[in-house]
Amino acid sequence: MLEIPIHQELENLYSERFNLRHFPDRRKRIMVIDDDLDFRLSVCELLVEQGYQVMTAKDGETGLNNLLHQMERPDLIVVDVMMPVKSGLEFRREQLRIAEIAVIPVLFLTGHGPVLGESCLLKPFEERELLDFVRGAVG
Repeated sequence: MLEIPIHQELENLYSERFNLRHFPDRRKRIMVIDDDLDFRLSVCELLVEQGYQVMTAKDGETGLNNLLHQMERPDLIVVDVMMPVKSGLEFRREQLRIAEIAVIPVLFLTGHGPVLGESCLLKPFEERELLDFVRGAVG
């Protein structure tokens, strides 16, 4: 049985990470922030099935902390408006104050009416509507 030497395995791993980090054909990353676990998981499942890499947070505070402490940032943030701890609107206000994450586009999901001046999908929405927006935002 032929085994790959450990240094070759590490080289392959670093090569894969390098390629994902430095070339535009890497999988696009989307952060989903929603306090409803079932809804969050269903959105994540839909996005993963379409080939996106997904990270999650249960509220705006956790999402903001994750953004600030991750080396690789998402290409798009999908966030619920109404959440405990820190709402989607509070999250967005703070995000816009921090230069290194202010440029990440945000899509609000809400059942309480549109968010003025922001991209928004009203719940309930069709899967196609979400996917169309995501494709338009991140390619």
